[in-house]
Amino acid sequence: MINVNLVFIFIAAVAFLGFILNSLFDKIKITSILPLMLIGLIIGPIFHMVDSSPGSVIADLSPYISAIAIAFILFDVGINLNPLNLKKVFAKASAFMLGVGVTTGVILSVIAFLALHWTLLEAFMFGFALSGPSSIIVPTLMKVIRAPDELKTTLLFESVSSDTLELIIPVILLSIIITTNITVADVVGLVISAIFGSIIVGAVSALFWLFVLSRYKNYSRAYSWMLTISMVLATYGLSQIMGMSGLIAVFVFGILFTSIGSIRRISSITHEPTSWEKYFSMPEDVEHIRSYQKEITLFTSTFFFVYIGLLFSISNATVSALVLALLLSFIIMLVRFFFAPTLKSFMSDNSVDSAQQQKLVYYNIARGLSPSIVATLPLAAGIVIPGFLDEIFMVILFTNVLSTAGVFLAYKYAGHAA
Repeated sequence: MINVNLVFIFIAAVAFLGFILNSLFDKIKITSILPLMLIGLIIGPIFHMVDSSPGSVIADLSPYISAIAIAFILFDVGINLNPLNLKKVFAKASAFMLGVGVTTGVILSVIAFLALHWTLLEAFMFGFALSGPSSIIVPTLMKVIRAPDELKTTLLFESVSSDTLELIIPVILLSIIITTNITVADVVGLVISAIFGSIIVGAVSALFWLFVLSRYKNYSRAYSWMLTISMVLATYGLSQIMGMSGLIAVFVFGILFTSIGSIRRISSITHEPTSWEKYFSMPEDVEHIRSYQKEITLFTSTFFFVYIGLLFSISNATVSALVLALLLSFIIMLVRFFFAPTLKSFMSDNSVDSAQQQKLVYYNIARGLSPSIVATLPLAAGIVIPGFLDEIFMVILFTNVLSTAGVFLAYKYAGHAA
């Protein structure tokens, strides 16, 4: 039986550790991501202090914990992302994301097809599940690294977009595996609804919520963060139920919530607020919400990284599987090495700073949430793909190790911590 008091102590210890590791980045040049994942790995799969095996409560809670983590962290990304910077980098960031994602996905798929003897569709499910950096991990990395806003915005946009494609493409491929009745029109419709439908849901939700907070501000001001984060969870859940992407919906919600909420501050200087500005802008509440969200995001992301470690399975970690996972992780980094020069214009003019920012692009390879979800999809659908889940988790582990080591080496001597 679990000792409740020990659980409380463990929660407090992990929260303090996450804060300390983030605070000490200036000296140790290591983000909190890898140490927290290793803690989960140690207390779960290695020493079995916590039962995280398939069928356990920990494993069964994965969809719910993942959903909460996505909603909280991506909302934080959205409200702290400057929409003007996003507009500046959108075209080049989109090209970079697609170039890196498609190239990585195809190469990993071909290698998996040849090495693991899966079917072509199974191999492409695997390859595209690991085609981009994690939207959970990249925001944490961006907070402890100093780089131009345009570059940070590009990498954040890439991570959110990649995480979405890492879910959409494998889900489509799994649907094709399960049924032979799916058509090209069905595939196109699924992609369009998942992307554009999610943007609409996020935008409508943000406008509706700004109106509610503005209309009833005398009653909602003291509880605006609690009410808003509830709306964020509802937006994520609604978009998922409608077959869309909760990732995109929450991200759009956060961006619009902040950018529209800034209108009144500008209009109060230039002219009397219009009815639109009156009912769709609340800068005071936005700042209040952003302040609270910063704290809850640190708490949420800290425990989520431990949780990812708990879900790792080491039972099938054979030498050949480990070597393959390490090889795939290096290939992921080599692809980014090839595409990194396309972001040169977003980097500093100083040669030393620019060189380190290129390394940041190289080492931004950590995988996390989306491949973790995809790893469980075949089994949930009653399809057994030997080694599928374990190989994905090992690539997640190695990419996080390489990413942490790369950032450590790139920033150790430069004092480039934020």
